[in-house]
Formats: sequence, C-alpha cells, structure tokens
Amino acid sequence: MPYKDIHNHPIPPARNPYVSSGSAMSVVDQNYTFPIVHTKFINELLEDIKRSLKLRRPIKLFFVGDYGYGKTTILNLIAQEFRNQNGICIPIKFQEIVTPVAASSQPDRHFESLLGAILRKMYNFLVREGVLTKQDAVLFEEIEYIDLFDGFFKMLERTQKHNILIAFDEVEALFSTLKIDISYFMSFLHSLSEKFSTRPSWGLCVSIIQEYYSPVYQEAQQLQEARFNFKILKPLLMSEVKEYIETKNSSVTLRVTDKVYPFEDEVIDFVAVVSGGIPRYVETICQLLWAEAEQSNELVSIETARRIFSNSYRVYASASFSELRRTYDFSADAEAFLNILFFSGGKRKSIQDLLVLLKNPSPVSYFHNLADNQVEYRLKKASEELRNNSEVRRLIEIFGQKPYRYTLSDEVFKTIFSNRENI
Repeated sequence: MPYKDIHNHPIPPARNPYVSSGSAMSVVDQNYTFPIVHTKFINELLEDIKRSLKLRRPIKLFFVGDYGYGKTTILNLIAQEFRNQNGICIPIKFQEIVTPVAASSQPDRHFESLLGAILRKMYNFLVREGVLTKQDAVLFEEIEYIDLFDGFFKMLERTQKHNILIAFDEVEALFSTLKIDISYFMSFLHSLSEKFSTRPSWGLCVSIIQEYYSPVYQEAQQLQEARFNFKILKPLLMSEVKEYIETKNSSVTLRVTDKVYPFEDEVIDFVAVVSGGIPRYVETICQLLWAEAEQSNELVSIETARRIFSNSYRVYASASFSELRRTYDFSADAEAFLNILFFSGGKRKSIQDLLVLLKNPSPVSYFHNLADNQVEYRLKKASEELRNNSEVRRLIEIFGQKPYRYTLSDEVFKTIFSNRENI
C-alpha cells in the first residue's frame, strides 16, 4: 500500500512530509520537522561552501529569486555548514526590522536607524548564543557612524569564532517599505565586505526577490574587491519535480531504493505544470494531495488530483472566470460552464456527465433551481460558444465529435493557483 512504510506499518496523517507554507522559515531555525530536498543546485552549492570553508576562500553570495524559490531554505543550509565547522550564523531578516525602523524615525533618517537596528539585532543574537555578554555592549553603544564598521568588526572578533556567517534575508523589504536608496545599502555591504576581506573565513549571504535584481546588480558592479557572486534561482525541471516528490515520500515510507509514492505519473506532470516548478508551490499542492488521499489509502489519480485541487481553490476559480468573461466578452453561460468543469475535477466530462454532477447541490449558483432541460440547454449553448471562440480555446481541451467531451487545460489550474498564492 502506498501509505505504509517499509515495515508495512500505516503512516499516520501527522507524518505528511509536506508543509502547506513551503520550506521557508526564519534563517538558522533548524528545528525542521520535514525533510529538505537537496536538488542538484543545492548539492553543488553546498559542496562549494565546504571547499571554501576548508580553503578559507571568501564567501560573498547574493541569491535572487521570487517568493517560494527556496532562498531562505538555502540560507539555512549554508548556516548549517558553518555550524558544522564550529562556526556561527547571525541572521538578519529585514521583514522583522523595517516596521520598528519606520515607526521610530523620519524617512530621511531611515538608513541611519536601520544600521543601528542591524547592530542591535546582531548583538542580541550573539548574547543569546552565549558568545557575547551584556558587558560587551560598550563596543558599539557610543559608536558614531564613522566608527560603525570598526565597532562591528571588534564585536565579531570577540565571539572567538573562526567561521562566521552574516545572512541578510528579505532585503527587498528595505526598498518596498522604507525610503532607502539601493545605492546606500549596497555601499553598506561594500564597506562590510571590505572589513571581511581580512577574515576570509567570515561570509556574507544575501537574498532578494527578482524585482530588485537589476538595480542591485548594477550597484554591485561598482564594487571591486567586495564583489558578490550572484546566484539566480530557477524553477525545477519536470524531472526534478518528480525526484523532489519521490524524495519527500521516501523520507516517510523509508523506501530508499524502491521509491513508492502515492501519486500516479500523470499527477506528477500536473503538479509540475501547476506549480511552475517552484518548490514552495510543489510543497503546497502535494500537501493537499497527500492529506486527502492518505485517508483512503489509495493512489492519487489525475482526476482525484484535480478534484482535490478544485475543492481548495474554487473561490479563486470563480473570480478568475469572472475576470475572463469581462476580458473576452463571453457569456455568463460560458463562465458557468468553465466553473462546473473546474469543480468537477474529472479529466474529461461530457454534457451528460456534467448534468449528473449537477444532480447534487450545485457548486455553481448559476444552475440553482433550474430544471434539467434548462441546465442542459445552457451547457450546450456554452460549449458551442467556447468551441467557436479561438481566444479562449487555450482554456479547454475538447475530445471526440458529438458528443464532445471537455476538460480544462493545466494552464487554467496553474493560473488560478498562482493567483491564490500571490495574494
């Protein structure tokens, strides 16, 4: 059975290997209750980190990718490598800093307030880790801006740690929430990196979303010895999505050589398309599929996958189809037809199949309290309209000739899922 481990013991729902919010969490929070999949990119990156630590080469990395691409997860893994070498990682998550900075200072003083907040957060973290004491606060409490980096350097030296990583996560919050010029922040990184040049076992890692990559990169090009190595995170390939899912499932079933997983191959393709290969989206979709299918101990078919997906995203589907009706000027009948196809979850549905579905309480209010012949008339009218509308043919797949059978294309599911996740 797909939901039993290698010892043939049932797998309880609590051991679902996926998490709906993805793998990201606060940097250096290593209390993982789920496995992290080491993709080829991650494996190669960590091997390079290990070599750099061994050879004492500078580590100055900039990770670029939109939300869900795994930036924070990668920072966590790099932090773990520093810990493995008896080092330490000092995390700075800017989403946690920008609100108090914005509230405590005027816009023209945001940058100075930010530097103070960074120092205070680093110091508090090092005290909690037991590598500094409260008496060490004298190192920077009276520091003027011109002496900022000297004080910061002395504070890190006092930790007596050979390997130190500074992880700046969610840098985009500085530019979207605070009135901070990108050039100011990059100058700060430049000065910090210059100080680190004398201690190559100290590393800097930064993450930012794709939107700010171009201006940040342009500023970084002005740097010399402080130049960063930019790593652009890309979506997983179809084959990598399959490996990702196999690895997640085998971590629970313990089937390392015989990687049994509860999704049919066609479902893997569906997950790859709908998620766009973005790790967090893969996690979210598979969490839904595993959670429901586990209860019945059966393989997830493509019809089951679409039904589970449809049940979770029906509200967003309705909004999406309403927007399509306004954009392409097709009728309310066509909108209702697309809705009922989405809610059906089936791979191919004829008009008669949809009529059977509507015998139950209709998921589309447009069909409420209508007689069967009225519903059939509207469905046939809508199907004809959509077949003849070349602009919306990308939404549906049509099989056979009279009676036609219909299903929605994966593009529809992908669009609705993306809209939901971006809210």
